[in-house]
Amino acid sequence: MPEDPTLTFVPRRILSFTRDADGDWVARLECGHRRHIRHRPPLADYPWITDAAARASKIGAQIECERCARAELPDDAAAYRTTTVFDETTLPAGLRRDHTTAAGVWGRAEVLAGRLRFVMPALAMDQIIAAGDHAIIPPGLPHHVEPLGPLRFQVVFLRVPSPIEPAR
Repeated sequence: MPEDPTLTFVPRRILSFTRDADGDWVARLECGHRRHIRHRPPLADYPWITDAAARASKIGAQIECERCARAELPDDAAAYRTTTVFDETTLPAGLRRDHTTAAGVWGRAEVLAGRLRFVMPALAMDQIIAAGDHAIIPPGLPHHVEPLGPLRFQVVFLRVPSPIEPAR
């Protein structure tokens, strides 16, 4: 089976570690996703996860986030702000050229009427979004939009709540 050429791994910083109900280690990433990290060669080769000092040294290091590469919102992402509704004439120039969201901030481009071209080169994404549909925007990935005729759309910004006390 040929390899999927659009699958990209997005590097994200590790913020902390916790254990799940089965005792496996889970990294909390800067994007808000949680990623299981296991040392089970040959499929998963992370020997540092079993040693407390080595694991602690990985706080701040980068690791791949497959869920960001699939533009999947974290389960606990919550909306905190919505832009005004833009049309093809009021769409800011800054949204028409590559730009990013801030660290830890997700976006959801919602098309209310018409059609919008959404382009995110890092994920080889170039799609047409029609009325009633949306595109998910992971933090820090360059993207831009282009109106395709008459249009009404808005962007909803989301973030993951900070944990009260990060575990290591």
